[in-house]
Order: sequence, then C-alpha cells, then structure tokens
Amino acid sequence: MSRYLLAASLLALLASPAMAQQVTVRADGNVTSDYRVRGISRSDEGPSAQGTIAIEHISGLHGGAKASYVDLNMDDDADVEGVLFGGYKGNYDGIDYDATVSYTGYPGANDDDLDYWEFEITGGYDFDVFYASLTWAISPDYINGSGASLYYGSDITVPLMDQWSAKGHLGFQFVGEEGPYVQSNVTDWSAGIWYNWMDYDVDFGLQYVDTNLDDNECVEQCGSRAILSASKGFSW
Repeated sequence: MSRYLLAASLLALLASPAMAQQVTVRADGNVTSDYRVRGISRSDEGPSAQGTIAIEHISGLHGGAKASYVDLNMDDDADVEGVLFGGYKGNYDGIDYDATVSYTGYPGANDDDLDYWEFEITGGYDFDVFYASLTWAISPDYINGSGASLYYGSDITVPLMDQWSAKGHLGFQFVGEEGPYVQSNVTDWSAGIWYNWMDYDVDFGLQYVDTNLDDNECVEQCGSRAILSASKGFSW
C-alpha cells in the first residue's frame, strides 16, 4: 500500500494549486501488434493497448502512471500491467538526463512475485544528425522472482526526410536467478522506421525486434518479430 500512497502524494504535490502554473500534464495512448519489453513479449506476441499519464513540474520533478494490456504465460490471471513512476529530469550542458524510480505490478495476478521495483537512469545528447542515448537500470528483484537485475541499453534516432525517422536499439540484461523469466542473460536489439502524421500528430512505427534467446530459454515469447504501432500524445 505504501507504494500507492507515495505515488499519490507525489502527484498531489505536483498538481497542487500553488504549483499548477508550473506544471504540464501529458498523456499518451498507444496500440501495438506486440508489447515487448527488452525484446521479450508481454502480450504473448498478440496486440496490446497502452495508456500513460504524467505530471511534469518546471523544476524537473515528474511522476505518473502507465497501464498496458498483457498476456503472460507466467500467470494467466495477469491481464493488466500497471506502472507507477516518479523521478527528476533536466538538461546539463546539452546532455538530457532522467533518473526515475518505478514500481510495476499486475493487479489480479495470483503470484505477487511478478511485481518489481526498478531504478533507471537515462542520458541523451543531440548530435544534430542523430540523437543518441544510454540507459542503465537496476532492480533488486526483477519480474517473477528473477533476483537482482542489471540492464544496459543504447538507442539512436536519425531524422530522415519530411516526418520520417529511423531508430535503432541494443541492450543487455543480466539476472541473478535464471529460470523464472529467462534461462540466461539477454541481448536484445531492434531497428525500425517511424512516420509522424502531422495533421493529427500521430506516430506510426514499424520495427524488427529480436533477442539472442532460443524459444526454450524464456518463459514468454522472445523470438524475432516485426511489430507495428501507433501512438498519440496530448499535453495541457
């Protein structure tokens, strides 16, 4: 219960009248043909819908919540993945940074071991011809009781002509308890192309996602996949 009280307190603080003029509220809706997290499907290679709402203060403090439809082999009763998050972000000498703590839970699931905390730091820099970022994340006990987890990721976005852009990703995850989620440490990668429909500000994406895992090395689906997605953002 304390995690929910903490998140509610953070959102209430950001949304208080004294701070209202310094706050931006952002929301995002997304549909995808396969919901992947670090290369591994959490929708059993089927479609998923997601929604996010976040409150951002001018100081850099931010917090919010995200909900996704899931279909997990680990627990048939886990239909929704909820994420509560809060942190601080900004820019120092041209470098974007974001430090965020999140709690991921599965309301209605039979197994509480699915839930996990994670701390993530991201840094990015705009090189004009492309934008590059690095991510480092650590969890004391990753999903489904997988023990301590450490993740390193790198991403690159290259603007193309008009409203087109290309994106690439490479990541490495190490878990303390091999078996509950994956049978070995994971390398994941993806590459794709995105288009922004300016009239409605909708982003469409087509990407190829894969891992170094065989089918028998992961509890969920982890093979190669072409994924279609569409997302729309709002702000107030």
